[in-house]
Amino acid sequence: MTIGELIGCGEQLFIDAGIQFGQGTLSAWDESRWLTLATLGLPVDSPVSVERMPTTPKQEHDVRAIFQRRIEERLPAAYITGRAWLKGYEFIVDPRVIIPRSFIAELLIKGLKPYWLGHAPPESLLDMCTGSGCLAIIAAHQFPKATLSAVDISRDALAIAQENLQLHGLTGRIKLIESDCFAGMKDQNNTSFDVIISNPPYVPERKAAGLPPEFKAEPRLALIAADRGMAIVRSILIQAADFLTAQGLLLIEVGHERQACENMLNQEFPGITPRWVRTGEQFDNVFVLTRRQLIEHPWRPRR
Repeated sequence: MTIGELIGCGEQLFIDAGIQFGQGTLSAWDESRWLTLATLGLPVDSPVSVERMPTTPKQEHDVRAIFQRRIEERLPAAYITGRAWLKGYEFIVDPRVIIPRSFIAELLIKGLKPYWLGHAPPESLLDMCTGSGCLAIIAAHQFPKATLSAVDISRDALAIAQENLQLHGLTGRIKLIESDCFAGMKDQNNTSFDVIISNPPYVPERKAAGLPPEFKAEPRLALIAADRGMAIVRSILIQAADFLTAQGLLLIEVGHERQACENMLNQEFPGITPRWVRTGEQFDNVFVLTRRQLIEHPWRPRR
């Protein structure tokens, strides 16, 4: 078989098995291609021409075995290969950390325009709930003069983030901090940031049982949040102003939970009006607030 024929075989197997995507790929073909090329020791971004290459019987056997593992174990391709990609950047992953995916990455690639209004690029940036460190690393590449910090409550996630900093040669630029949101931040030297980004846990408990097996393979701590998914989002909103510069900007991703987020904002931050981001990839998933908005519309607990 050629590589292309083998990829097509995997595609059909995945469709027939009803496996789920959305953790680095969006289709059965892409998932099959990723696993095939990785198993054959070829770059996953190889040109289309590679699909004309023939495979040996052993190579075909090895790839089919990976297809079978993907179907039987329902492990995402990233956990099988130990690698994931986001906006062309490679990251080390394993089941200790959520697989990199965030619409905030697209905004970072665009220099946070048109949302960052400073005359110069941001000089300091904090990635809250950093996981693998993917967004902090992309930010470091996009803003080479900025100082960066990355926070996570999970020691396991931070261990993977440290490996990714080494992979990208950024161990001296990004400071990793173990903290439950901002709880441990006041003891840090740098506690004022031009930009805070966050892709926190936001899946509500009621949806946890219905998640596909591929998503249940990810750390529950990185996915599920209490109070209709808004517990961590609320915590960030309450404290973020204390850690932003005067012109500071807060960006938070909430996936498909915009309605729950807006309900929480209307009830607990009366008068605040977030700007919902529209990009080439999404709408309704990421919102932006300024420090001034957070100060003018502080948290008021529900009665």
